[in-house]
Amino acid sequence: MKLSAETTLKGIAIAMGAIAVLMVAVEFQTALEDERAERPEAVVSDDPLRATLQRCRTLAQEELETDTTCQAAWEENRRRFFGLTSDDQDAE
Repeated sequence: MKLSAETTLKGIAIAMGAIAVLMVAVEFQTALEDERAERPEAVVSDDPLRATLQRCRTLAQEELETDTTCQAAWEENRRRFFGLTSDDQDAE
């Protein structure tokens, strides 16, 4: 099978296009990684509940079962999320 000049040029053009697309994808990936690195890991807040919940997220399941502070923090978080008052919670 003999390749003509036209076929060879088409192949080269396709390869160059594929390389350009690959370079753009790598550049986007690098930009996304840089953007993620700039974001702070922890959300700074004056809310002590948020700080407690952040600490509780790092605990193992066995530690969570015995940690009454974390259990109370998660309960308070659920109460806030659902907009319940302490009276509503007692009725459940």
